[in-house]
Amino acid sequence: MGLGPGRWGRSVAAGLVGVLAGAALAVTGPAAPALALPLDDCYDNARPQHGDAVFWAAPGNHQTPWAAPAGIQDGDVLRITAHGTVRIDYWGTSKNIAGELPAPGRNSGWPAPDSPRWALVAKVTAGSVWSPRTGVIYGANRWFPVGIDSWCVLFSGRDVGSPQLVFSFNDPNLGDNGGGAQVSVRQWWS
Repeated sequence: MGLGPGRWGRSVAAGLVGVLAGAALAVTGPAAPALALPLDDCYDNARPQHGDAVFWAAPGNHQTPWAAPAGIQDGDVLRITAHGTVRIDYWGTSKNIAGELPAPGRNSGWPAPDSPRWALVAKVTAGSVWSPRTGVIYGANRWFPVGIDSWCVLFSGRDVGSPQLVFSFNDPNLGDNGGGAQVSVRQWWS
């Protein structure tokens, strides 16, 4: 398993938190406060362990991987926010990256048939993500909806190597696209 920058320190810190929590429980008894989980931190909009310093470009005409400065590991929670418009044809028709309903539906040839048309979407290349917003687990290489806010998504994947988070648009033909999204990713871990 490739560990990104800061992962060794993160693993040590996670172990230390576990030891300290156990010691606190032994000293204070069952009334000790519970440790916050990454998903709770995301829901509460707590300060993430990582957050992109600036919005970065995800062009509308190809797939764009996120740099993932701290890597992505099992149990990490991601929240993606974005803004922008994507041009969907050579004639200049533009759509907000939130997308438009109705969703194209299965067997439609669209990358994310259950997501809004022309929306910003993402996938992980290994493991899976669970989106509480949709209630769906999206396996490796299955696009999930992002739009302007993915809300909190939980990554699962033990021993999957170095997964990437990749962005694109829910459009069956990226080749005639332009514009795109400005994206920011926040990441919580324990």
